[in-house]
Amino acid sequence: MFPWSVARAATAAVALAAAVALVQAGEAGASTRAGARQATVRVGGEVEFDMAARALRSTGGTIVLRPRLYRRLVVRWRSDRRLRIVGTRGARIERVDFEGARNVSLGNVTIGPIGGDALVDVRGSRGVVLHDLVVTAKGTRFSATVRIPDSRGVTIRRSDFSHCGDRSRRFARCVLLWRWSHRVLIEDSRFHDCRGCDFVHGRFGSDLVIRRNRFDRALPCRGLSRHRCGHQDLVQLFAGRRLTVERNRFGVYRDGGAQLYLTNSVDHATIVNNVFVGTDPRVPGYRARMAIIVGSAASKRLPHYARVVNNTILTGTRRRDGYAGSIRMSSKYGSVLRRKRPIVANNVIALLEKRAHICSAARLFAHNVVLDGTGCAPSDRVGPAGLDGRGRPRRDSAVVDAASRRYAPTADATGRRRIGRPDVGALEYRRG
Repeated sequence: MFPWSVARAATAAVALAAAVALVQAGEAGASTRAGARQATVRVGGEVEFDMAARALRSTGGTIVLRPRLYRRLVVRWRSDRRLRIVGTRGARIERVDFEGARNVSLGNVTIGPIGGDALVDVRGSRGVVLHDLVVTAKGTRFSATVRIPDSRGVTIRRSDFSHCGDRSRRFARCVLLWRWSHRVLIEDSRFHDCRGCDFVHGRFGSDLVIRRNRFDRALPCRGLSRHRCGHQDLVQLFAGRRLTVERNRFGVYRDGGAQLYLTNSVDHATIVNNVFVGTDPRVPGYRARMAIIVGSAASKRLPHYARVVNNTILTGTRRRDGYAGSIRMSSKYGSVLRRKRPIVANNVIALLEKRAHICSAARLFAHNVVLDGTGCAPSDRVGPAGLDGRGRPRRDSAVVDAASRRYAPTADATGRRRIGRPDVGALEYRRG
């Protein structure tokens, strides 16, 4: 055996022995009420990781990744006890495969290329929490992605996604969902500065929640094909049941369809309390064209029962095809039962030049404040809204007390309760 192999085997044996000792000590000293004390095991490689996971099977515990480069970790944890995998500064993983895992979390670590594409792949798993990750392929020709094909109860929380495939020849998506994923939550995360990619993309089975995230600057890539580099949407979804998009901030994109693009069979989507902004000081001279698209002319099937309520939409300028509006809906909604068409209520809407593609396509369009253009119903108001630079209402704002109680959520985008008659838009005016 080569010397380095002997050293590695010895390190693994030490790690395993330490894990077993800690577990046994915890079991011996635990009270009946508290249960076995969970161990913490520090590892420095894939072999040590596998051995530590086996040692913690009966008690649960924490595996700490030392500052190393980890090519691939495979997680098959299926214990009733939770396993926590946490990194330390300098730890970087190229690939993590969750294979039929249950009750496990991964956090405080960088996911990025080492010699190839970086991937967190959550397959056939339940109760997986991904938190405080840095997901990036910056400075490489590879990609970095979290993929959830067919799992349930997966959470992505407090993570940072950027440069998910700026120079990759393949299509790049920071989070990629497949149609067999259910109960996925993406919250309190930041998505920014990605060239030639969608931040969140794909299809899901049911119950996707996108909450309190910030999306900024999905921009064209360079040096690759026009098809590869010309499709940037902040969020683009094609299928799924029960989608909630709430309390997010949507920034600029370029050369894509919209900041939020829903088409085909995305049913029962609720888009509520979001702020859409059309400019960014880091992209000078540019204004994003479209905030929300629901359905498209190419769709064989349109989203049913969508609700767009109490959003502040400051995005909107003329598209290349001549359409000028912050929101667009497919003209094919004329062939859809009226009760299945979208509801658009209580929104601040920057631009709506013509009634086509909105008024006739919606089941209800009411109690909106349109800054420039035309409304669809007598309850709509057209003209300045009196918002400050952050989209918040001033005392004399046209949005104050102008919303319908029937459609307004109980809290605004900050989480504060709406008191009295609600305001139009995502943010309530704060008296006193």
